[in-house]
Amino acid sequence: MHAAIKLILGLIIFVIGIYWYLPGTAVSAFFGRSAFQAFLAVFEGLFGLFLILMGLIIAWIEFEDLKWEKKEKKSK
Repeated sequence: MHAAIKLILGLIIFVIGIYWYLPGTAVSAFFGRSAFQAFLAVFEGLFGLFLILMGLIIAWIEFEDLKWEKKEKKSK
């Protein structure tokens, strides 16, 4: 596909995405509430899960670092 066509397609998708979150559009009439409110509800629900995963990743990295340091001390 030509780059100009991809650019135009990308801009059209971008405009549709902006339209999705505007109040008073067909999306809010269909779902009974605005898409932005739905986005906030999903964000609130997933934020705790995000914190749990980030905590586990950080703890895992530090655990591996401690194992590596212990292994280095043993080899010396």
